[in-house]
Amino acid sequence: MNKFAVLGSSALVTLALSACGGSSSDNGNELPPTTDPVNGTFIDAAVEGLFYKASPSGLSGYTNAEGTFEVEPGDVVSFYLGGENGMFIGNSSYRSVVSPFEVTADTGSAMNLARILQSLDDASTGSIVIPDDIAKPAADSNTLIALKQVKLNNLNSADALLEEVEASEWVSEEEAAEHLNESLDGIERGDSDVIDAFSKGSGEYLRLSEVVMNGQYGNNSTLYQNVHMDRTIPDEAFKNASFGISSEVLHLASNALVIKAGTSDQRYSSQWAKEFIACELNGGEFTVNNNTPECFNADSNTYSAEDFAIEPGFQLVVKDPSQINTEDEAIDYAEVASFGGLFACMNEQNCSQANLTALGQSEFEDDGELKQQTYSTSYDNATGIYTDQTIEVTLDGAGNQLRKSASTSYSYLVNPNVDNGERYIDFSGTWLAETNIAGCSLTGQLSYQFGASDIRVVGKELHTQQGGDCILEDMDETVSYADLANMAFWWFGVNAGQTSKATLAQLNSSVRWCDDDEVIEGQLCQSPKIEQWSYVAAGKNWDQGVLTSTAFVQGGQPSFITTYTKSL
Repeated sequence: MNKFAVLGSSALVTLALSACGGSSSDNGNELPPTTDPVNGTFIDAAVEGLFYKASPSGLSGYTNAEGTFEVEPGDVVSFYLGGENGMFIGNSSYRSVVSPFEVTADTGSAMNLARILQSLDDASTGSIVIPDDIAKPAADSNTLIALKQVKLNNLNSADALLEEVEASEWVSEEEAAEHLNESLDGIERGDSDVIDAFSKGSGEYLRLSEVVMNGQYGNNSTLYQNVHMDRTIPDEAFKNASFGISSEVLHLASNALVIKAGTSDQRYSSQWAKEFIACELNGGEFTVNNNTPECFNADSNTYSAEDFAIEPGFQLVVKDPSQINTEDEAIDYAEVASFGGLFACMNEQNCSQANLTALGQSEFEDDGELKQQTYSTSYDNATGIYTDQTIEVTLDGAGNQLRKSASTSYSYLVNPNVDNGERYIDFSGTWLAETNIAGCSLTGQLSYQFGASDIRVVGKELHTQQGGDCILEDMDETVSYADLANMAFWWFGVNAGQTSKATLAQLNSSVRWCDDDEVIEGQLCQSPKIEQWSYVAAGKNWDQGVLTSTAFVQGGQPSFITTYTKSL
C-alpha cells in the first residue's frame, strides 16, 4: 500500500506534470534579513485591481497591470476583490508568486476564485483587469453588498454578484482550469533555496496528516462528503474508535525513512463505519473477513448500525486503533522517491519552495489496481508547511472505476518529544467572525474572546426566522471549552493538555453535532447538524489564516457560512 499517496483536488483540472528540481543553498526556511519592501505577483494571468493589505508592515494598495503588490519579508498578505470592505479572498504568507491555490483552503475554492476573476475580463489576453466598478465599488452599492456575500467554498453565494456583473454564467471550471494551468506553466512559484531539513538523512522528524474530504464508489454518481467526528453519538464510542484523520510521524534517518510506531491508516466509512461504532458500543470486537464486516463477542445488541445513519450525501469516517502499528517501519529512500512530490526531492536532497509548489498528474499500480492522481502542491517558507491536494481515481484491470476520493495532506517539521510530536494553532485571543446566509443581505458579526478556561461571544448573531427571513440579534454569552467541544468546535475536546488549541488537520475536517435544546444522556440526537471546516495557515505561529465554517441543512445544501480571523 502506498502510505504517502495523498488525495485531494478538482476532478476537472487537467494539468501538466512538473519536475522536481532546484539548486543548492543555505537553509531555505530563513527569510532575508531585510525590511526593505519586496514585490510579489498575483497570477491567474496577471490580475490588476485586487486590493491587498500586509501585516505587520501596514503596506496596502491595489495590484498593478503586472499583478504586482509591494510588502515586506515576513508579512502576511490579505487579498480582497472590491476593496478592503469587499469580498475577502484569503491570507497568504509572503511569497514571490501567489495564485488562487495559495490563498484558499482547497482546490474547489481556488477554482471558484479563478472562475470569478476570469469572468470579469478576457483572460486570453494574458492579463485580467478588474473593472473599476468592481475593484472600487461605491459604499453601500448593490455591487459591494453582493461582493461581501461571496464565500469561495460555495459558488452559489456569488449569484448576486453574477447579476451585478451582468453575466449569464461564470466561466466553466474546465475553461478556468485550462487557463490557470497555462498561466502558471513555466513560472517558478517560489525560491530555489534547498530546504536541508527535508533531505534524506537529515535526522529531522516530519508530521504527515491526511484528511480525506469525500468518496465515490463504483460508477455511482453520488459523491459523499466525509464526516470525521460525530458528537451526536455516546462518548464511549470513541474510546476505541478515533476520529477519521490519519496522522503519522516520519523520521528522516540516515539509511531509510522510518514510520514511527503508534500510527494507523485503517479507516472505515459509510456502512462499515456505522457497524464499527455499533459493535464497539455493544462491547464487541469488529473485524472484516472476505470484505464482510462482522462483530464478535458483543455484550449486548443495544445499538444497531442504523442508529448512526447520517444525512444523505454524507458518510461517517472512523479509524480502527486496533490496526495501529506497534513497531517502527523503515522504507528505503529509493522506494520513497516513487511516491513523488516531497518524497522525490527528499531522496534527491534538493527540496525547495520552487519545486515543492507544482501542478501535476501521476499514474501507478498498487495491489493490482491502477491509480490515477491529479495534484496541486505548495510549500510555505513562513509556516514550513508542505500541502498536497490530490484527487485519486482507482480503476480495475478492465478500466472500470472502483473508487474516487479527494484529500489534503499536510507535512511539517516537529519535535517528537514536545507536544506529542505535533504543532498547534492557538485560539487564545480574539477572533472576529462574520456570518452570511444565502439570499440574505445581512451579515452577522461576532467577537470570540478565547480565554484560559472559557470563551466570551459578543456581537450581532445572524438568525433565520420561520418563513425564511433573516434577522440580527444581540449576543453576549460565555461558554466553556467543554461546551464548545460538544458542538462544532470538536477539537477542543481531544487534544490532551492543549485546551485552546487545534491541529491543522482538525481545522480542515467535518463534524456532526447535536443541536437539541436539551441533550438527554443515553438518548440519540434528534436535531443533528453537520459543519465543514477549512483553514489555510499563515504567519509564523500559523494563526493568521482564515478559518471557514459551512453549516449544512437537510439535503446537504450549505446554509450558514462563517469566516473567522484572529485580531492582531
